[in-house]
Amino acid sequence: MDVREGSMGELPYLAIGSGRPLVVLAGLLPQAGVARGPLRAEHERTARFFAHDREVFYINRRPGMPVGVTMAEVAAEHADAIREAFDGPVDLLGMSTGGSIAQQIAAEHPDVVRRLVLVSTGYRLGPAAKLVQRQVMARVRRGATRQATAVFAADLAPRGVLALPAALAGWLLGPRLSDTEGLSDMATMAEAEDDFDLRRLPTIQAPTLILGGERDRYYGPELFAETAALIPRSRVVIRPRRGHVSVLWSPRSRAEIQGFLNVGVSSELSQTATAK
Repeated sequence: MDVREGSMGELPYLAIGSGRPLVVLAGLLPQAGVARGPLRAEHERTARFFAHDREVFYINRRPGMPVGVTMAEVAAEHADAIREAFDGPVDLLGMSTGGSIAQQIAAEHPDVVRRLVLVSTGYRLGPAAKLVQRQVMARVRRGATRQATAVFAADLAPRGVLALPAALAGWLLGPRLSDTEGLSDMATMAEAEDDFDLRRLPTIQAPTLILGGERDRYYGPELFAETAALIPRSRVVIRPRRGHVSVLWSPRSRAEIQGFLNVGVSSELSQTATAK
């Protein structure tokens, strides 16, 4: 399948596949956009993962977000872009920080969301996620970019002997993975997410699947369950022995997501064909 680059409003995306549209919001990454570079292969890998029977629009945050932007403003920009690009509501999937954005969109702009999938995310940042993001943000803001990428890499690595090598890799490779502008954009997004709390927003009405890993140290099963309690039409699926990142790559996770998103699709297509 060919990968196409485009923009939805000011939001850069990769598009791949065919079928009903699925908008996928990326997690917090050290590089904005989807242009060719060190993270391009990872962007394409993620987009392809969901493109089995869908036209996937994989969005990473846009570069140049103004410092002090709020999650509500980020969500409004995404919602406006979706309205402009599509004729009606779309299926929306958000991963980690992208899941925070997706929740804000679904809560404040329900007209653009048909079904919602939240992967490795919750109604607020978990304590561990909030702590590490603040540590990274502080280092970025004072210009200690190598320290920032070292902390970021070490915390993403599995606990134990891999943390130190990951920190060293982050220190050495950080300048190749992102530049000062990219890290500043990442800090701006993290600062917006730091204040995110679904409890302060309108109730999400879209059918919602919450997918999490049993070993997700940033959120965890308890916070996933608390998130579901805030969304009336939701259910939680916890994958055993999976963490914050690895839960997405389980074949069972993809099957679960596909099954959830395809509920009602056949009847809707039938109704459309009859109307024509």
